[in-house]
Amino acid sequence: MEQLVDRLESELREALRCYFSVPELYGHALACLEDKLQEAMLFGKMTVLHYRMFKGEDMKDIYKAAAAVELMILSLDIIDDIQDQDNGKMAWNQLPPGIALNIGIGMLSLSGQMMLSTGFSAERRQLAAQLIHQGIITAVNGQMTDLYNNVQTEEDYIRMVTQKSAALLVTAAMIGTVLATGEWREEVKRYAEELGIAAQIKNDIRDLLNWDDKNDFLNRKKTLPTLYLLEAVAGEEEWITDYFEGRLDFADVADRRQELEQIIASTGTLIYTSFRMRTHYYRYLEYVEQLNPTPYWKDMMLSFAE
Repeated sequence: MEQLVDRLESELREALRCYFSVPELYGHALACLEDKLQEAMLFGKMTVLHYRMFKGEDMKDIYKAAAAVELMILSLDIIDDIQDQDNGKMAWNQLPPGIALNIGIGMLSLSGQMMLSTGFSAERRQLAAQLIHQGIITAVNGQMTDLYNNVQTEEDYIRMVTQKSAALLVTAAMIGTVLATGEWREEVKRYAEELGIAAQIKNDIRDLLNWDDKNDFLNRKKTLPTLYLLEAVAGEEEWITDYFEGRLDFADVADRRQELEQIIASTGTLIYTSFRMRTHYYRYLEYVEQLNPTPYWKDMMLSFAE
C-alpha cells in the first residue's frame, strides 16, 4: 500500500500543477493537499483495491482515477469545514473563507476532469464520472440534513450517514469496480455502505470525546452518541439537554469537561454506540464473505475493518 500512496500523491500533485495556473490558487491548494496526505487515503485505496480485485488490467490509469476520488473527498472536506466552521487546524481553515471555498470548488471540478482524462474506454470513463457526480449530489443532500441539524432519531442519523460518508465510500469502491468490469455491482454497494456507516460512528465517538473545535457536544451536533446521551441524562445531568437546546451558553459548560466525561461513562453512551459501530462492521465482514473473494483479497478487504 505504501507504493499506492506514493502514486496517488504523485497524481494529485501533477493535477494541481497542470490545472491551477494562478500562483496563489496553486500555492494554497498545495498546502491543503499536504494536510490531506497526512491521512490514510482510504477512498483512493478502495478504488484501486476493487479495480485489482475485479481483474482490471490498466494499472497506470487506475492511480489517476483513485487520485480523482481522493480529490473529490478533499474538496468536500474543505466545503464541509467551511460550512461547519470547525476543524480549525487544517490549512484551508487558515485561509479567508472565500479563498478556501474557491479552492474547494476548483478541486471538485478537477476531480471530474481527472476522471475523464484517464485512458480507460470512453464508456467506462463516463460511468466513473457519473459516479463522481452522483456521489457529490448524494453527499450534498446528506450535508443539508447535517447543516440543519435535523436528526431526531437513530434512523434519521443512519439515513444521513448513508447519504454522506457511506455514499462516498460506495462511490470510491464502485468506481474501481466499473472501471474493471463496466458494470454496477449491488453487492459492492451493500458492504461498502456498511463500512462507511461503521467508520462514521467511530469518528463521531472520537468527536464526542475530543475537547476541541470539532467536539460534537460543544457544537451541539446531533450524532448517534449525542442522541443517545440526550436520551439517557436525567436529574442534575439535565444541563446537557439545556446546553443542546440553547438554554445554556458555551461559557456555562466550557469548564465541565470532566463532569461530561463521567456522565458519558455512567450512561453507557460509549458502550452503546460502540456496539452499534461493531454491528455495522460485522455486517461488512459478512457481506464480504458472501462475495467469496480469494484469501488474498479477503485479507485486504478485512484490513479496512481494523
